Order: sequence, then structure tokens, then C-alpha cells
Amino acid sequence: MLSWELTKKNYKKGLILADYANFISIYLNVFMTVEKGNILLVDDDEDVLLAAKFLLKRHFAYIDTASSPGDALTLLNNNAFDVVLLDMNYTSGVTTGKEGFDLLKAISTSFPLIRVVMMTAYGDIDLAIKAIKEGATDFIVKPWDNAKLVSTVISAFKKSPEFAEAQAVRGIRKNSEFDVGLSEVVRIFMFLDLRSSTSIAEELGHLKYFELLNDFFNDIAKPIEKNNGEIYQYVGDEVVVSWPFTEGVRDANCLKCFFDIQDTIHGLASRYTERYNVVPEFKAGMHYGKVSTGVIGTVKKEIIYTGDVLNTTSRIEGQCNSYKVNLLISRDLADKIPATGIFNSKKLGEINLRGKSSTIILFTVERKP
Repeated sequence: MLSWELTKKNYKKGLILADYANFISIYLNVFMTVEKGNILLVDDDEDVLLAAKFLLKRHFAYIDTASSPGDALTLLNNNAFDVVLLDMNYTSGVTTGKEGFDLLKAISTSFPLIRVVMMTAYGDIDLAIKAIKEGATDFIVKPWDNAKLVSTVISAFKKSPEFAEAQAVRGIRKNSEFDVGLSEVVRIFMFLDLRSSTSIAEELGHLKYFELLNDFFNDIAKPIEKNNGEIYQYVGDEVVVSWPFTEGVRDANCLKCFFDIQDTIHGLASRYTERYNVVPEFKAGMHYGKVSTGVIGTVKKEIIYTGDVLNTTSRIEGQCNSYKVNLLISRDLADKIPATGIFNSKKLGEINLRGKSSTIILFTVERKP
């Protein structure tokens, strides 16, 4: 197996470009796995960050680096990562691993879906084992074997919700008989519902109202696709849009989708007025969480999502009229969406969940002028 110890000493001596080209050629012939994942590397040694990024960028969609726990938390709060490769110590001369353990605890508490791989020197293996007991997925010893580093991070990624969902989708698409098992995935849902649909249907008549619905659903498909959303189902005059969690929070895609739909319908207002003498108005609720997905039915088979998340999202959307707003999202989701500088959020209230003692805190979101 190909091995190349990338240490600080190697880098300070300098690496010739021709060596890089030769290494890449050999490396790509050995490892061809490419995953759609986001990786964060955290280490106070810039040479280590450069080496790890060089190795992993051939295998993952996005790699970012941080040289301190503070920088790492800033990136975690503003981006969606699947795996964090985390060093134990950040202060010169310190070998207790406390800084690494503190950051591991913060990640486990605030970002429980992220998988953490600890990096440690040979003498600190006991600390790495302790880290696994406290929530880390795995550890890697420095200086590392290249193949071991890549395989460890890929293995951690394959335990992430993003990978589990991708595998489920691949399995469903590959099998025309829908012969796939039940699985759990983490998704964001948006329930988007037309306002005053009953009165509009009475005024237009059912046939004309059906045409309006068809136009509306066709027109909003493009902004949904633009923001990487998936139309899960139509329920009467309501459309349910869904995202894999990482894709939905990345660049605030789920929020941008709602406002892009608003802009699209506003831009087509004259056409709707001419055809139907009304411009569609709508409201939406958003929430996220773990749902089960699988196939139901015998004569007619269908891939569905089930779980409290969908019921809760529907209830959130149903509160829009009470609060006189067009968009409500749960605090759980609002806390996970990175700051973009283009939205303002405001806490409005909370709802009780049926059959449970817990509540969902509600926020509304508006675009800044």
C-alpha cells in the first residue's frame, strides 16, 4: 500500500512540484473514491493542515481549515460539515488534550450530526481512546500513513447522515422494483400552502382553479431546483419541499428557496392577473429532524418519509395565520442555518407538540432591505 509520511520536517525542506505531480498520478490510480462531503480540518500546525487538505481534496467536495478552536467554532456555526478532523492540543508545550476535548464536547453538543476524527501523536493514544468514549468516531496517529488517513475519514463520512441518505437514494433509483429496506435520514421539510384557496376555487371554478394550481406548481419548480430542494409531494393546494440536512442549511438554501419563490411569483404577477384575476399568495413552515424512509404499498408502491418531523412542520405552517406572517421556522432549524447577512429572524412564540411535554419555539424570517 502506498505510504508517504507528511511531517512538518518534510514540508520545511520543501517539496518539488515534479514530486507532487508524480505523487498525484500514483495516488489517483490507487484511490478513486470521491464523496460528496464537507470536511473541516483543525490543527495549529499549518504544515499539517496543508498536508491533510492535499490528501483529502481528491476525495471530498469541500475542505476547510482552522488553526484554533475559536476559528473552528466560527466555521461550524456558518457552514455545514460532515466530518471534523480534530487535533488534541493547540498551545505550545501543552499535551493534556484539554483543548481538543473541550472542542469535541462543543461539537457533540451543538452539532451532534457531525462525525469527529481525533488526531494525536504516538504518545497520546490513550487520550484518543478516551476521546472515542466521549463521542469521537475514530482517531488517526501523526505522522500518519496516507492510506490510513484517507480511509479513516471516508469511514467516518460513511457514518454521517449525508452519506446514509445518498446511499438510500442510490438504492431506490437503482432498483426498479423498489426493493429497498427501511432507513433513517435527517431532512429539512418546508410545507408551502396557498392562501385563501377555498375562496379562490369558488370564484374561479374547479377547472380554472386546477389550471392556476398547475401553473403555480410549474412556476415554483425552478426556484426549488435552483436551491437544491426536492418536491416530495403535492397535497391539494400544498406542496411539500425537502432537502438533505446538509444541503438545506448550506448557504441557507432552504430560506433562499422560499424568497426566490416569492420573487418568481411576483415577477409573474401580471400573467396571473390576466389569466385568473388573482396573484397567488402563500405561507410556509419549516422544520428538520430524523425521519424514516422506505417503500409502502403493493399494487401501487411509493417512497415515503414518516415521523414526527412532518407532523410538526405541518403544524408550524398552520400557525402562520395566527402570527400573521408568511414564513415560520422552528428554532431548531434556525440555529443550524449559517448567517448570510441577508436575513433577519424574530422569535414569535411556541407551540406544544401533541402527546408530548416539549414545545417548539417559532421564528419568522424576513429579508433585509
